[in-house]
Amino acid sequence: FTPNGDGVNDHVRLYYNLFEITGAVSVRVEIWDLAGRLVRQLYAGEASIGLHQRPWDGRDRAGELVPPGVYLYRVLVEADEGEADRAGTVRVVY
Repeated sequence: FTPNGDGVNDHVRLYYNLFEITGAVSVRVEIWDLAGRLVRQLYAGEASIGLHQRPWDGRDRAGELVPPGVYLYRVLVEADEGEADRAGTVRVVY
């Protein structure tokens, strides 16, 4: 995506689906750079079963636009049965 403020592809939406859970579980959605540094935490809270989305505007924790490159997103779910996480990539270009 291209978070350059032109109104086109300025945000990316990260989708995840929670299933086979009862009640709300603890969820974190994070963006990491390829050096293993946390860039931004998009969400930390509880969520229940179903499809969820979290937008990212291409900004880091300080509110600055990140440099172009490949970033990792991570969805971490903590439930009674233990921890589960999934990861993928997001590409930022200008």
